[in-house]
Amino acid sequence: MTSRAAFADGVRDVAGLVPGVTVFGLSFGALVRARGIDPIAGAASSLIVGAGAGQTAAVEVFAVGGAVAIAVLSALIVNARFALYSAALAPMFGRFTPAWRWGLAYFVADQTVGLYVRGQERWKTPALQQYYMLGVTLPMRTGWAGGTVAGILLGPVVPGAWQVGFIVPLMFIALAIPGIRGLPELVAAVTGVVAVASLKDLPLGLNIVTAALLGMTAGLLVHRRTSDDRPSRRSATEPTADTADSA
Repeated sequence: MTSRAAFADGVRDVAGLVPGVTVFGLSFGALVRARGIDPIAGAASSLIVGAGAGQTAAVEVFAVGGAVAIAVLSALIVNARFALYSAALAPMFGRFTPAWRWGLAYFVADQTVGLYVRGQERWKTPALQQYYMLGVTLPMRTGWAGGTVAGILLGPVVPGAWQVGFIVPLMFIALAIPGIRGLPELVAAVTGVVAVASLKDLPLGLNIVTAALLGMTAGLLVHRRTSDDRPSRRSATEPTADTADSA
């Protein structure tokens, strides 16, 4: 087992996800162009930031003249899930050298977290795990950044009304689908998408913040409801003492 083999394994595993993230980048690039954001700044954000939902939120706020504080707040709320990713990956990353630890953490994305865990199971030493994760990371960031540049260049081809009206909801859908694991996530995703489209006329790009909060709240309520129901359903199917004795 060599570092080259681990890297190639990561590239193979992520290959199926790269087209999707590239299309996501195309949508973001078209949004940058439609909102009148400086193309260089928009392209640079995909290289420097690399967080599609947070970038989208910031673009929406800046496009309507919102304050920097609101843009930052929007991005923080939308990307709050990365705190959970960090907690899940901390034990694994703690065995890496500082350069690898900070470098790979900088490139963590929704789609790569599951692959990172898979790589830990397949490649047993930290040195090989690092190269596997690098193989996952580089194609993803290249697809995202390349898609953004292409979207900026092709933006004028798409009618502006289509871009403004549909790109943000579509991007929310693209972000939400990979994270759907059950009913709470599905409810959160649907609520967020409907809210961001319905509240598009809110000033200062607040539809992004509001949609994120509504989605998280709806998902949390459903999670609590389903969690409360499980014990009662389980107890209803368990045999009583009398039934057990008679058996």
